[in-house]
Amino acid sequence: MSRFINHIGSFFPKLQKDFKIYDGEVFTEVYDGDFYKDIPYSNYINDNLKLPLDKAVYIRDFGAVSNDTSINNADYINSAIEFCSKNGGGIVVVDGGNYTSGTIYMKSNVVLYVEKDSSIIASHNTDDFTDNALIFADNCENIGIIGPGKICGEGNFFSLKPHLPPKTEPFKKTLDVWDLRQEYRKRIRFPHKNKYGYLILLKNCKRVKLYNFILENSAMWTLNINSSNDVNVSHVVINNNRHVANCDGIDVCGSSNVVIKKCFVSTADDGIVLKNNMSIATSGDDGLKVKNNLDVTCKNGMSNIYIHDCEVISCTNAFKIGTETSLDITDVTVENCKFYLNDIYPAGVSGISIESCDGAKVKNINISNIQMDSMACPLFIRLCNRNGDNRPELDGKGKIENVTVKNIKADNVEIPIMIMGIPNQKIKDVYLENFDIKYADGKDYIDFRFKIPEQEKEYPECNRFRNINAYGLFLRHADNIQVRNVKVKPRKNTLRTFKKIIDCENIKIMKV
Repeated sequence: MSRFINHIGSFFPKLQKDFKIYDGEVFTEVYDGDFYKDIPYSNYINDNLKLPLDKAVYIRDFGAVSNDTSINNADYINSAIEFCSKNGGGIVVVDGGNYTSGTIYMKSNVVLYVEKDSSIIASHNTDDFTDNALIFADNCENIGIIGPGKICGEGNFFSLKPHLPPKTEPFKKTLDVWDLRQEYRKRIRFPHKNKYGYLILLKNCKRVKLYNFILENSAMWTLNINSSNDVNVSHVVINNNRHVANCDGIDVCGSSNVVIKKCFVSTADDGIVLKNNMSIATSGDDGLKVKNNLDVTCKNGMSNIYIHDCEVISCTNAFKIGTETSLDITDVTVENCKFYLNDIYPAGVSGISIESCDGAKVKNINISNIQMDSMACPLFIRLCNRNGDNRPELDGKGKIENVTVKNIKADNVEIPIMIMGIPNQKIKDVYLENFDIKYADGKDYIDFRFKIPEQEKEYPECNRFRNINAYGLFLRHADNIQVRNVKVKPRKNTLRTFKKIIDCENIKIMKV
């Protein structure tokens, strides 16, 4: 048996804490593997885009000075935006080089146009950020940010030295996915106390267009679309350090009628993620808090989210609903996307995660035509009862219903499709069709635990359940799950079974 099995998990595995670095000095060095080297910019960014500038306002005319990192240009840029807004709106032009800045405030009816070879760059002085963002729009209408220039967050100037540098070669043996989680965490640049916050924060905005520009090296969440309506994000490239903690790509929080199309996201944390919580003030599971924390809570259910034709490189979850989910999320479509992490190790956590853990109803989710490579779990659907807002009225109220996922090709996976409710809350009405899944090379990892813990109050992540002794499907506490034409090629000589089904009703597994 030892010839075929790399490792046998313990019958009684010890509880382990996540690796984390809590303090130290700012670490600015960039390692090989921190940034993805092969971004196909020409597929997403039109370098020749020109806007009509006959009535434009130029930040240089208000005192902005380029290519001098000692100058905080925020007051000059904000003066240009204020002037433009008071005169009926229009275009504010960033041209002629790179402009260091603290917080910039958008105003209604203003488009910020960053020309080619020009950029807005985050100041390295945390005191230059009066609200937790480089660019902040609050209660604005009819606004836009258009490129092809850059907005740079200087993330490595707000984080700590990682325990290990990036790993650019595969591991020599197959590891438990919990150990893979720790291997990644040992390479995270955890936040320094000076971290300022988001690269772009939209709050309570309407009719927003973000088009044809580059977001680079964010210090935390890159683009936070919060409590907003009618937002269109297209042809945006996000190029982040893939080891900066809590560095999500695009977060849609409590917002509705949002389209994200033809975007490229390379980032450390979740790639494109939907959240809806009464108390969104931190990101990730590390309890990160930043200076002058804004009230970015959500108030209403969110619906009508359409994501398509995007590429996402993520060290965690490429597309995710959750984790913060105390308010409803409905009517979400994701299609024609690629999710991968094929040049550094370990693999990403999941390709698709759909979660409700704080009382939200998550329903009417349609995902199709997705290609994945090196995402450990192809699909993780998790209903639990964390109740992160500590509201008694939400206890046990969460639901996940009416989910369709089809036409999925996933290579180099580590664990099966996981659909997991809890004893008194079952996931309902899930339809899976046309999956082609192949495991990563290597000897198999077998975990003979007697029982997989429920973890109904814990932060929901597929790797917290370690390697499960099934290679195709793990279904627990679910009702009306239909599976059609799901093909899985496990590692050679695996001892895992194709499926494991616990406390489920109305399960139908069909071939072609």
